[in-house]
Amino acid sequence: MSGRIALARRKLASAWRLGGRRGLLVAEASLLLLGARIAVATLPFRRVARWLGTPVSPSALPAPAPRERPDDRATLVSWAVRFAAGRLPGAVCLPQAMAARAMLKRRGIAATLHLGVWRDHKAAVQADPDAPPAHAWLDAAGQRITGYPVDPALVEVAAFV
Repeated sequence: MSGRIALARRKLASAWRLGGRRGLLVAEASLLLLGARIAVATLPFRRVARWLGTPVSPSALPAPAPRERPDDRATLVSWAVRFAAGRLPGAVCLPQAMAARAMLKRRGIAATLHLGVWRDHKAAVQADPDAPPAHAWLDAAGQRITGYPVDPALVEVAAFV
């Protein structure tokens, strides 16, 4: 077993110690993160995009209505995905957004997945050579789920509902 897999296995063992509902949420998030990670790494983006939802122009999206109180189910999904992502290699922004979107959809909660690129990619790379060329984030009715905070230097180029 490779070192990275062994490390991920040890880290995920902490999810089992959570037990109950939270443990099951982390297990669900972990499986979806692994599937999304494999899809992103092996498939062309046009195939992955089919799983992201219906593409819409970012400018056509209505401003989210302010919520009086966050949806507890969405908050738990956000927590579970971030918890699992911190314990799995390669669980970066797009797989996190994909996994959280699938979990929210399963619970009947509509979400919007956003994709953005750096306004000035060359300057971003000079400032941070490890900076990814793009970023994905997810919200559900104005509630931040994954990928936040969003850098103001990003330009939203696509959204999926």
